[in-house]
Amino acid sequence: MIYSDIENMTNAEAVAYYRPLTNSPIPCGDLENLLDWNGLAKRNAVTGAWEGILIDFMSNPPAGAGALGDGLGELFSHLNKPRSMGVDSHLQPWATKMNALLAGLAAAGVVTAQLISDVVALAGGYAHPELDEAAVQAIRDQHAADEAEAAADAALQAEIIANATKWDALLNAHINPLKDSGDYSDAAWIAALNAMASNWSN
Repeated sequence: MIYSDIENMTNAEAVAYYRPLTNSPIPCGDLENLLDWNGLAKRNAVTGAWEGILIDFMSNPPAGAGALGDGLGELFSHLNKPRSMGVDSHLQPWATKMNALLAGLAAAGVVTAQLISDVVALAGGYAHPELDEAAVQAIRDQHAADEAEAAADAALQAEIIANATKWDALLNAHINPLKDSGDYSDAAWIAALNAMASNWSN
């Protein structure tokens, strides 16, 4: 993650957006097997229809859990599509939807924390597992430090160029004419160098 990823977000918004992202999609076949092995949902061997705890919950969600029922409906509708290869939990908004669904089912006592870990593992884990607001702020602070360093470097380069230009101008005004005059006396050189030094600070 780099500064441009979070530039137009608050720290809280950045955490909410990036923290649920997984490293890759959740393979549909592996997810189906996981749900089956945990006794949560499976396809009927004869009819092909889904059945199990999650299906019962989706069909008749407890009071206040309608959103979870809708989330399960969306998930199983996706799994039913013949061309569905994975659940895109590595992208938004699907990462947040899957995260909210799993957290809600855990809070309702339908799935375990281990099941959630197993689902996330199918997607290669979280892309930013340690992300919090402090980590986002650290990215902003580093960007600000890099910008300040770049500005200081630019100012130094500008000063070097300006001094080089001034040196050339004073050299042309005081030293080169002396060489052309043929007067190589100490007094002439001292006067030219003093004039050059005097004009340097002007």
